[in-house]
Amino acid sequence: MNRSILLLGAALVLAALLPGGATAHANYVSSNPFPDSIFPYNSTPKAVNVTLSEAIESSAGTIRVTNSTGARFDLPPVSLSSDGRTMSVTLSPTGAGIFTVAWTAVSAVDGHFTAGSFAYGVQDPNGSLSGTLPSGQTSGGAPVSPIEVGLRFVGFAGLAAALGASVLGAFMWIPAGRDPDVKETPAYRLGFQILMNVARAGAFGFALAFAGLFLLTDALEGSAGAGSVVGSPYKLSVVLSLGVGAVLFVVLSSAFMRSRNGPPESVHRHLLVGALLGFAAIGIGSAGTHAAAVQSLGGIASYFALDPSSSLNAIAPALGTFADAAHIAGVGLWVGGLATILATRTFLREPASVPLARIVIGRFSRMALYCVGLVLFGGLTLAVLLVGSWDALLSSNYGWVVLAKVALFVPMIAFGAYNRYRLIPRAEETGDAAAAFRQLTWNVRNETALGATVLVLAALLAALTPGVSILGGAQPFSLSDTVSGIHVQMLVDPPPTIANQSYTIQFLLTWASNGSTYNFGKQNSTITFQSLTNPLLPPETLPLDGPHGNHYFLTTLAMSQPGTWSVQARIARFDGFDLFATFHIALAGGS
Repeated sequence: MNRSILLLGAALVLAALLPGGATAHANYVSSNPFPDSIFPYNSTPKAVNVTLSEAIESSAGTIRVTNSTGARFDLPPVSLSSDGRTMSVTLSPTGAGIFTVAWTAVSAVDGHFTAGSFAYGVQDPNGSLSGTLPSGQTSGGAPVSPIEVGLRFVGFAGLAAALGASVLGAFMWIPAGRDPDVKETPAYRLGFQILMNVARAGAFGFALAFAGLFLLTDALEGSAGAGSVVGSPYKLSVVLSLGVGAVLFVVLSSAFMRSRNGPPESVHRHLLVGALLGFAAIGIGSAGTHAAAVQSLGGIASYFALDPSSSLNAIAPALGTFADAAHIAGVGLWVGGLATILATRTFLREPASVPLARIVIGRFSRMALYCVGLVLFGGLTLAVLLVGSWDALLSSNYGWVVLAKVALFVPMIAFGAYNRYRLIPRAEETGDAAAAFRQLTWNVRNETALGATVLVLAALLAALTPGVSILGGAQPFSLSDTVSGIHVQMLVDPPPTIANQSYTIQFLLTWASNGSTYNFGKQNSTITFQSLTNPLLPPETLPLDGPHGNHYFLTTLAMSQPGTWSVQARIARFDGFDLFATFHIALAGGS
């Protein structure tokens, strides 16, 4: 069986074996209120906001807040934050009860639909809770579509063929015709027609793939209409790529028709235009990727000991876009050139075509060396930005696919190095140059099969969620109350989900009137934990560490059983009138 089919099949099997969590969506990161929060009767939320891992397509986000009877309390429209990752909606007065927040969104980064829900409670005036809170939050969508991966592969492969053939034709094949011995050979003209056919077929595949991606994301998965395109960098890049692909196909088809009746030199300008359109398609496509949406330098900042909040993070989107474009350009020129040489190998390995093969393959080999540099620069930069850490590399689907790509690049580089430093010099030094070029074109066949498999993995990576969180992780659990004109905010880290786990609990005090720091607390402040689910469990009172300005904290295992816990902070004050703030936390069973 053909090696190409075997390698492509292995790549598709790898995609099929990825766990069910292999999705690419704008996933839940945090919310206010936090899932399973319990509020006092006089401190009901006035708004709900949900923060996701990716920017949300404008006009596509929804938030629905209902009580146990199905009555709605959300007051549309839903608004988006400046970075597009947080959607918010105001609430009408809710009163007491259990409230469910159901949200939906379409990612502006990859066009995927996702949805989720969570609940929070508001106590009755007597402090009881009417009903049971469900545990945690849900977030999810359909797994990565094999149709999407297939379309992305066709798009990548088509662009590589169109760009690689255009560059090889304009800068390698036609210049070889300046040699009279080359120009008079039948291979020069007939081989060029095959080259042009590869180029136009690639352009057609590229345009067709992006037409399919647009239908898949806009008509089938997202919200249709011009507004959804303008509000989504991904959809805008798909539409523009489709337009560029259509123009590219027209240009290269015209060049193919002219090459059948005229010399290769007559379509040189067409090839130059084709190459420019190919690079334009790469730039447009890179502007609509996860790399262009990254908000932090991530691992790069850690390596150079930069402050995570450094203003240098502002260059992250531009760096990600440039690295993605460099990586795709390197892979496209390399694999597309290999495919073109493979398609014309019948002519290149004939004894009469040795002068043509020597110039074309020699120049391509030099270009491939620069392509390796682009691939390595772009790939390493993207790995740092989108994988982020060794743990993510080894524990995420995204990281494993990256490792698979690296594993395939190694033999590709080995084949290329052997061709450049062994076979091409042999063709120059021995009398049987045709034999050397025959072996070289055989290696090109294997190298092209590896390159095609790399494109399958690249298509899969484009459809997967990056290993690193774009926002850098979930935000702490937060509840707040106002007592005697003082705003008390409680932060719990990690967000409380299960019993019998160590939690760090912090309290921050500010004046409710103007938000300024409240600095009138003193030592001997305490925190009391009492299980409302198990009244036989005695309350436990522990000292708070503080005050540190307006800050108190404690790390504890006190919440040892599942159920609802009352957490009461007693802040000792200089005036002798202690401040009491009570919050409630619901926990599932722990180990």
